[in-house]
Amino acid sequence: MRVPLLTAFGILGVALPAAGAAAPPRLPIAIEVLALDSATYEQGRYVERLVERAGEPSAWFEYQPSRFAPESLENCMDSSISGAEVCVRYQIAEQELKQVRPVHVVVLIAPGEGNTARARCIGIGGQPRSDERQTAALDPGSVLHAGTARFNEDLSALAGCITAAGAESGW
Repeated sequence: MRVPLLTAFGILGVALPAAGAAAPPRLPIAIEVLALDSATYEQGRYVERLVERAGEPSAWFEYQPSRFAPESLENCMDSSISGAEVCVRYQIAEQELKQVRPVHVVVLIAPGEGNTARARCIGIGGQPRSDERQTAALDPGSVLHAGTARFNEDLSALAGCITAAGAESGW
């Protein structure tokens, strides 16, 4: 099929500016990471590294200071993720964070099956919009045995979890 020369230049003229278009703005957010007990401390550090990576200039989020009262989330350390979630939602309401911007998200870290960690992302909406999307299974040991491919999968899973919590919060 032949394309007239003027049409080809017209298509090229439209495509070139679009290729150089700026990336969409990163979502402003305040994130707190809370390991539920001392046994999940190392898993929590792995998740903190994922959260840091998700906030790099080429990534999803633009981090802003959290307005959670210091140490208020430490009261939420619980043996169950559901008990901790109830506590976090209470703290969000108690500290009147529903009207505060940026959106606040708390990432709870609990042991998963085997050596995995389970992340539960909680927004300020009062209840999850999507339970399955606000939970992610992560593999902290992947850095040692699976390399960057698994780390990037965990990064994407956690970013999706945080984004779903942000959607609960009214993004």
